[in-house]
Amino acid sequence: MNAENFAEFRMIALATEHIPFLEALEDVSGLPFWGADNYLRFLEEFSEYFGFCVIHEDAEKRLSGFSLARSTFEDMELLKIGIAPEFQRIGLGTRLLEETLEEGKRRGATRCFLEVRKSNLNATRFYSAHDFQPAGARLKYYSNPVEDAWIMERRIL
Repeated sequence: MNAENFAEFRMIALATEHIPFLEALEDVSGLPFWGADNYLRFLEEFSEYFGFCVIHEDAEKRLSGFSLARSTFEDMELLKIGIAPEFQRIGLGTRLLEETLEEGKRRGATRCFLEVRKSNLNATRFYSAHDFQPAGARLKYYSNPVEDAWIMERRIL
C-alpha cells in the first residue's frame, strides 16, 4: 500500500462512537489506553479537546488511526497520535498530524507541544521531520515502563 491509495481512507472528527475501537488501535500502535470514561469525558465535557480518526474504507470500515489534542489559547498539545502498523509509512500519519495542527490553528493556537518517550526513536524522527524541536524533558514521565520524556515543540503557521 502506498500514498496513492489515500482514496481508501476517510478522515473525520474523533467522536464518542469511535471510543470502543480506540483500545485495540492503541494496543497495536503501542499507545497506552486512557480508558473509555476518560475519552468520553474529554469529547463530551471539554471543548478544548479534539481529534481526528482515519477510517479504512474496506469492507469492515475499520479505525486505522487517530489523534487527540487539546487547544488552549495560543498553545496546542498533541496528546496522542497513532496509526495501525499495517498502514504506517505511507503518509497517513503525516496527513493526520497536518489535519490536527490545522484544527489547532483554526482554534487560535500558534504553537504545538507534545511529549514522547526518549526511547521512541521512530516517533522522535517523525516529529523532527515535521519541524518539532526538543524543548525540554520530563523525568520519569511515563510508566510501564518508567521512562523520561522529551518535550517537543513547533510553531503552527
